[in-house]
Amino acid sequence: MKRLIKGLFVLLSASLIIPVNIMGQVKEVPVTTSSKEAKSFFLDGREKMGNMEFVAAAPLFDKAIAADPDFALAYLYRSQSGGGLDLMRSNLEKAVALTGKISEGEKELILFAKAQTDGDGAKQKEALDWLLSSFPSDKLVQVLAGEYYYSINDFTASLEHFNKAVEIDKNFASAYNMIGYDQSALNNFPQAEKAFQTYISLVPDKGNPYDSYGELLLKEGKYDESIAQYKIAVDKDPVNFTASLSGIGNNYLFKGDYESARKYYQEHFDKSPNINGKLTALYSKATSYVYEGNIDNAVTAFEEYGSLAEKENRVPAVINSNITCAFILTQSGKAAEASKYFSKANDEIEKSNFPQADKANFRINSMMSNIYNLAALNEVDKAKAELDKFRQTVESRKNPYEVMQLNALTGFLAIQNGDYNNAIGDLAKADETSPLNWYYTAVAYDKKGDKYSAHKLYEKVAKCNIPSLDLALVRNKATEELRSTADVNK
Repeated sequence: MKRLIKGLFVLLSASLIIPVNIMGQVKEVPVTTSSKEAKSFFLDGREKMGNMEFVAAAPLFDKAIAADPDFALAYLYRSQSGGGLDLMRSNLEKAVALTGKISEGEKELILFAKAQTDGDGAKQKEALDWLLSSFPSDKLVQVLAGEYYYSINDFTASLEHFNKAVEIDKNFASAYNMIGYDQSALNNFPQAEKAFQTYISLVPDKGNPYDSYGELLLKEGKYDESIAQYKIAVDKDPVNFTASLSGIGNNYLFKGDYESARKYYQEHFDKSPNINGKLTALYSKATSYVYEGNIDNAVTAFEEYGSLAEKENRVPAVINSNITCAFILTQSGKAAEASKYFSKANDEIEKSNFPQADKANFRINSMMSNIYNLAALNEVDKAKAELDKFRQTVESRKNPYEVMQLNALTGFLAIQNGDYNNAIGDLAKADETSPLNWYYTAVAYDKKGDKYSAHKLYEKVAKCNIPSLDLALVRNKATEELRSTADVNK
């Protein structure tokens, strides 16, 4: 399991309690707390969080905060260990409010997290560069940099920083986890397997190494071997790794056994100790219907996801359910049915009591999905107008991932306008890990008459084993298109 959630949270780290006035003499970012007991809870929670044990980590950060109410980094970590957007934002703001009482290194860690959560790419990069310059020998700063570059798909730079982390500490187990993910993203599967095996050897009693290795095996299409690893993860840690049950389900999904897949998603739901896990399981179940080509059931399942989120006062998930329903309908040839879901999503955004930065993040997601919808409805002028607004927003925020989203949209609209060369160029600058972008690049090649390039990309989509809604929306389409381009290699 990756520690990183693109565009939202990054696990930040720091080291030991060291007086601020000698910070210039140390190689690691200090931790400021007045309580040895708080420090003990914090370090224990940090270790668990490094191995994705969020259920166990969260109460330890709560105890650290109770022992020292001015413990800035404990608030930061608590903001990232689960509980919903309100809890995340309130703890992050408490951490920000305490930056005047801590070291400069800790302050920059907190400002990095705030900039990332706010979507402010320029401030995020500024804080990261300062940390790297000031603490190049802090393995956890190198991890932070690695996760940042992973989030913007610069896997080579990401790998460089994770390798630096293990050069500093060759037994730094969780860094090998992300080395594995970087190597996997670069399609260096033997190196990825080596990294995950090293991770397993360093912490054999943890669940995450087996979960991560299972994900690699799934990507390689080694379904039975992947299932075995996911089962080990659940056996090792049945509390923190109920999500590995969905990993097993994903294997059955790609085997084409949707009934068995949904059985494991349901088991994940039933055994999850918190609402976050239950919502994740429902999301996987709903997405399985898209893979199966049953769009009506998919929309119904996402509505159920939204209903549970509303019952539990998880407004972000309610908004997400509506945007997702709209996007699914748009991509499935039912664009006219999507408008009511956009209205619901936008109503939830505007009536929420979220900070303006969070509302802006949700508006961006809704705006992006709406542009696809307008283009699908052939409302070209409206789509262009919305795209201009989206471009202005993205340019002001300087968020690399949002720039990729902008390029994906311009590429899609270029296809709609018959400008296939520009479409291919724009999509090449979009998210290179998205099967949706692979598919539309294939469409552009196909329409310009380059059947060979189209065939290769359709094949890439059809053979992909990385579960996502993007893939679910286009995998069957790509498989059908392969038939029409099947003779290009003959």
